[in-house]
Amino acid sequence: MYGSKWIRIGAISGALGVSLGALGAHAVKSALEEKTEAGSMTTEVMSKVLENWSTATEYMMYHSIAIVLVGLVSAHICSKLLTCAGSFFTAGIAGFSLGLLSYNILLITSGTKVIFLVAAVVPLGGVFFIVGWVCLAAALWTGKTCDVYQ
Repeated sequence: MYGSKWIRIGAISGALGVSLGALGAHAVKSALEEKTEAGSMTTEVMSKVLENWSTATEYMMYHSIAIVLVGLVSAHICSKLLTCAGSFFTAGIAGFSLGLLSYNILLITSGTKVIFLVAAVVPLGGVFFIVGWVCLAAALWTGKTCDVYQ
């Protein structure tokens, strides 16, 4: 994949991360406070949901920047491992960040805990993040310098 495509994917993901972070800090927090005041949610659950929301959006932002980095590096280093890195970062965002956010949304709206998301999808997304970083490092170690401007 060309570097500019990774930069676009990272930029869109970053915009989504900022939007979801703002949603969590304002609308979700207000909704949780109302549920806590009404007695339908404990303060411990509210705190955990807000902590999970923050973690999900932080990791989304970190890895959106990593995807942009993959695009920038690919202008100078030719390696198929860069495509792997970008793909794993993107899959990690989908699995870890969006999985954790989905879990929280289901918990808030229906009170249902979807254990499958937390037990399988979210940790797998975390593994994808790690593999993406390893692929990026390997690409920088083994990749050849290329001149994309010729």
